[in-house]
Amino acid sequence: MAEPRLSRRALLVAGGLTAAALVGGGALAVRATGGGPADGPPLPRPEPLGLRAGADGVLRGELVAAPTGDGLRYNGVNPLVELREGDRVSLGFRNGLDVDSSLHLHGLPLAPAVDAPLEHQAPGGSRVQEFTVPAGTAGTYWYHPHAHGGVEWQILAGLAGPVVVTGPTDDLLRGCDDRLVMFTRTGREVGVNGVVRPVFRPTSGRTRLRLLNATPGDHLLIGVLRREDRVPMHLIATDGGFVEAPVEVAEVLLAPGERAEVLVETSAAGRLELTALPYSTYGAGGAATPRSRLAAVEVPEGGLAAVPLPGRLREVEVLDPATAVRRRRIAFGGDGTGGFTLDGRVFDHHRVDLTAGLGTLEVWDLVNEHTTDHPFHLHSYRFQVVARDGRPEALTAWRDTVNVPPGGTVTIAVPFLGEAGRTVYHCHIASHEDQGMMGVLEVTA
Repeated sequence: MAEPRLSRRALLVAGGLTAAALVGGGALAVRATGGGPADGPPLPRPEPLGLRAGADGVLRGELVAAPTGDGLRYNGVNPLVELREGDRVSLGFRNGLDVDSSLHLHGLPLAPAVDAPLEHQAPGGSRVQEFTVPAGTAGTYWYHPHAHGGVEWQILAGLAGPVVVTGPTDDLLRGCDDRLVMFTRTGREVGVNGVVRPVFRPTSGRTRLRLLNATPGDHLLIGVLRREDRVPMHLIATDGGFVEAPVEVAEVLLAPGERAEVLVETSAAGRLELTALPYSTYGAGGAATPRSRLAAVEVPEGGLAAVPLPGRLREVEVLDPATAVRRRRIAFGGDGTGGFTLDGRVFDHHRVDLTAGLGTLEVWDLVNEHTTDHPFHLHSYRFQVVARDGRPEALTAWRDTVNVPPGGTVTIAVPFLGEAGRTVYHCHIASHEDQGMMGVLEVTA
């Protein structure tokens, strides 16, 4: 069977895969390339959170938000939370700031009562989230604060960290060099795992890049270049985990909050550059960001042994919009005074904006009536993109975040599975969320 491919338009339209960089270790010479800025340090690997298994088999740990010498961090280093499908987890959060904060495990399909996005912890306050990691959720996620009105500045100050969930499908990729890459805003630069323009040396002829856009507002159109030539990537996972089979792509658009996993061939000696390509959040013809190098990959002289591309990864259920019990229209807009709205209203945590029934399927048309891109994010309930501007989606995949360009309509199918409760949906540009582009959803049993 021919290898599946998606065109540039299909990926931009189908995706919201966040930008990715490459991680590595080993001392590498710092050098300037092509007259551009010098390379940075070797890309660090995130330090893992020490989860401890009790006699009852539950993994326990705590994340503490607190000031550091150069900003804010969880546990001083924003540790990597490593989980596996089926794990029973008790994860504590403690607020060591002098303002309200909270902890949101972005993308994990947790019950609304566990996620509790409308709850904030006062200074010195704490809270514990207890859950079992659902089957079929192996993938890349992250955690960050969700205290309304303070989300943007707290993320910019440094409160964001990675979550990796593994499962049986990961066994198919054991021959690959597995690298987690988290993009954050570092002053005027986009950093990768806390440093700017890092370099890494792969240890395998095929590298798995777990791409995570943890910036509060940067859209990143990511490509891999060898000199000026594009190097093909193979998409293996989106926000909600693995796709059915690797799909060849030339670039991946990652809106704030989005994740994607790609495989890159790293067998041939030489230098690859992970690059943010020009992209406009104002639509065709709008002002675009300049091209910039995010990270570099140095494949050692003599190259590395080739690793075959995996075949089928897993089965992904295809939702049938014809079985939906309701179709809704949700519009992104502005209030004319600098605020941002959903369906003409700014956020009010006392108001329920939408209600849905547990166990039902709904179709939502996400309509952008504003002048710039808006990435839509839904808590607790994953969805699939059905169409973009009326054209069927090329890729069947689970998501929790999807970009909606100005003047565009993205149609999604949302199955309300799991547990009932009250949660939120919002634009994942943090300043837009803080200024009112968020709504309250109540799912009833």
